[in-house]
Amino acid sequence: MRQDNRSLFQSQLGDVIAKYSLLKVTEDDLGDTFLTGVIDIPNDNGEIVDNFLIEIHRSNGFPYRFPILFEIGERIPNDPAWHKYPRDWSCCITVTPAEVLACKNGISILLFIEKHAIPYFANFIHRKLTGKYKNGEYAHNPKAGYSQFYEELLKTGDKDLWAQYFCYAFKNLKTTCGRNDPCFCGSGTKYKNCHEKIFHTLKFLGEEQVFNDFKQIGK
Repeated sequence: MRQDNRSLFQSQLGDVIAKYSLLKVTEDDLGDTFLTGVIDIPNDNGEIVDNFLIEIHRSNGFPYRFPILFEIGERIPNDPAWHKYPRDWSCCITVTPAEVLACKNGISILLFIEKHAIPYFANFIHRKLTGKYKNGEYAHNPKAGYSQFYEELLKTGDKDLWAQYFCYAFKNLKTTCGRNDPCFCGSGTKYKNCHEKIFHTLKFLGEEQVFNDFKQIGK
């Protein structure tokens, strides 16, 4: 029997505070537990260069969606351009389809902190120092951010090809490639290791998710 997501979230809190001693478990007025406190941000050499006051709350989709991260120390501007929502101070970690893929097999709170929360704050520090985010950061604007995601995933910025790939993934349109043939895209990689994998990724995201993302991007 699958554990409900509230008890699953709660069961992981002890491991988190054992590793991150500046975080503590607290409880809201509805009896839901969450994490609050300070998270240290290391540089590439493991040296602590900054820290942030945060909260981490259970999301309805956890563990197949990220927990909700809040930066409550007002270090990061409450501005979507800085990947932080002004309505509630929650942090925009990445675009939705990238989040869905990151949580494909379920994500733990510890993995979320290490692979997504700490890099989010490190990227903010990088922008403060250099004036821009690191390469690979998706734009906050849905149209631009989703465009970046799908251009990387589909290996092309040609939106007419995106529509064709949508049909390959969801409408039973068949390619002329055998699985061991060079991929039709010209990459030189076998089809099974190139766009066949990409079409499987689209199928995992689901037709509704991909279709709605494409609608936001538009032409």
